[in-house]
Amino acid sequence: MLAIRMFLLIALFVPLLVVCVNLFALLRGRALESAGGRTVGVCVEHFWPAGGYVGAVVRYSPTGDSEFLVRSSKYAAAPLEVDDEVEVYYDRRKPGRAMISFEAERRIGYDTLITSAMGVLVVGAILGLVATG
Repeated sequence: MLAIRMFLLIALFVPLLVVCVNLFALLRGRALESAGGRTVGVCVEHFWPAGGYVGAVVRYSPTGDSEFLVRSSKYAAAPLEVDDEVEVYYDRRKPGRAMISFEAERRIGYDTLITSAMGVLVVGAILGLVATG
């Protein structure tokens, strides 16, 4: 019985952590998309993290006097080509905090899906703990 309760506790806290992280990312993406500033950025280079993936680095200038860089997530194929223009959402108070528009939109759907799935696991773990208590 102790082993089952320990398993259920792990099954509770790991998905709960994932839910919290994804909710934070979801809220950040929503805030940037709805209330953040928008500007046009230009892909200036690619980066290759481990695992054979590729990402894009986008330069943007929200105010015209300072430039910032934002990196995309990693993809199997380059999401942008060098010199491609793309819309960037940025935090008006901290212009260095930004997301590429297509990632903000895509991330909202992904985070909602993952958060929902992990939420089901959390509820199942809680019910299991109550039933074995």
